[in-house]
Amino acid sequence: MPIMGDGVAAAAAEVQYVKAKTSVWWDIENCAVPKGCNPHAIAQNIASALAKIGYCGPLSISAFGDTNRIPSSVQHALSSTGVTLNHVPAGNVSLLFHVLRNHLPLSSHCI
Repeated sequence: MPIMGDGVAAAAAEVQYVKAKTSVWWDIENCAVPKGCNPHAIAQNIASALAKIGYCGPLSISAFGDTNRIPSSVQHALSSTGVTLNHVPAGNVSLLFHVLRNHLPLSSHCI
């Protein structure tokens, strides 16, 4: 069984999900890019973590939060790595409610 970063065991992907599209929804307002962290590395780390456990299909990463509170340098760095930024006014809407209200695509499988 593969081991994730903190020694946590992770199950390997089931065969039918190895090439499936994986969508990551990131609450960037409550889980911000840490100060001093290279925003370019975040998408790479997510993709690497998924690949280590066998998820090798297409990956999309969507960050949700109040973009007015995210430095423009971080926004540009994330956008350049393919992370989609979605503005959700601070404290106004829960992530799931926002996704459903705006008819964003939902995956039928979650990991």
